[in-house]
Amino acid sequence: MKKGLIKTAKISLYSLGFLFMAFVVYANLEPAPMHAYVKPISMTIIKVDGLDETTNSEALQKQMSQQKGVTACTVNPASQLVSITFDPDATNESSLKSLVGTYSAKKVEPASFDGITASGPECPVPLSYIQAFERAKYAFCFR
Repeated sequence: MKKGLIKTAKISLYSLGFLFMAFVVYANLEPAPMHAYVKPISMTIIKVDGLDETTNSEALQKQMSQQKGVTACTVNPASQLVSITFDPDATNESSLKSLVGTYSAKKVEPASFDGITASGPECPVPLSYIQAFERAKYAFCFR
């Protein structure tokens, strides 16, 4: 009985060791992609009612692009949307929304995407699981 238990424990430990070594080899097969080294950014989309003139939209885009923490700004007069990519450590969404309101002098609200459904299949694995696996993979990458 005791020999069988020891044999089972050895087999289990060897199996776990083999799986760990396989994971380390897998993590080092290719270098980590650039997004593993880059600081994350955030994006917000703001709806501005009455944004129809291209001269005003160009001025708004230029003003927002010059703000601290804003990495990119796109103004679409046809859909009346302002897309802003920003550094969350330098600024936040509410301050950007108020800045858009002061520059445009129009009604500003967050863009609503209600009623829009995904057109294709969705991944059955939650994104948090995928991100946790990637973090573990990058932790064992020795390149």
